[in-house]
Amino acid sequence: MCPFDEATAVSKTSARVFLWTVPDGWQQGRGAWGGLVVGAMLRAVESAEPDPSRSVRSISAQLMAPAVVGPHHITVSPIRQGSAMSTWGIDVTDEGGDAVARAVVITGHARTADTSGHETWGTLRRPEVPSACDVARLPSGPPFPVFVQHCDVRPISGLPMSGGPAETLGWTGYAAPPEVSAASLLALVDAWWPASLPLLAQMPRIATVNFTASLLVSPSTVPRGELLLHHSFVAGAHDGFTSEHRRLWTADGRLAVDNVQTIVVGS
Repeated sequence: MCPFDEATAVSKTSARVFLWTVPDGWQQGRGAWGGLVVGAMLRAVESAEPDPSRSVRSISAQLMAPAVVGPHHITVSPIRQGSAMSTWGIDVTDEGGDAVARAVVITGHARTADTSGHETWGTLRRPEVPSACDVARLPSGPPFPVFVQHCDVRPISGLPMSGGPAETLGWTGYAAPPEVSAASLLALVDAWWPASLPLLAQMPRIATVNFTASLLVSPSTVPRGELLLHHSFVAGAHDGFTSEHRRLWTADGRLAVDNVQTIVVGS
């Protein structure tokens, strides 16, 4: 037997369990919109983090099963709490105890040493596009998922089944804007359709199975109700598994969320 085949289970007694009810009207197919699940996990972490100076920095999540309407449990466990950073494990289970999602979230203090001017380190630049007020809002309803009624989606390019490249661009936000938070920003990057859809002739079955994102702005610096620019593209695909890069930009040109998703396309 290889050494990595052997492990010893340990009990963690410091986990916190939250009851979360998935509401009706937020579906994307059989289960809830993935952004809703991501946001719920982040809210639970923020409630569990005892140090208010440690902000959410990143999340890596696996979405294994649909989060159907009804009660769920979110268990937040500390993996490690260092002097400046905390690492949290999160498990979402349904009413029967079956796994729905799992994530690792990093929270941490702002770093200052040797990072003077770090806001300018980024080499990416926001695409040049019309302002949000000059782009028409997409009406909700079929063929788009039910949850879209809660979002403000203003596509510039890359509509589904349009025949274009595997890339999309447009403004996005919430129809009833919540307080801007790590949860609301990191969830919003999932509000857009997959960038593979412009290439396809008909709507396939689609599901995000892996979601990794970094939060690169302080939520307090984003005005409530301001739309963000969404840009996404497919980096590559194999056997129906796509690697899709997504970014949210603020109206003043800052990269707010950098996201990579593994999205399954087809049955």
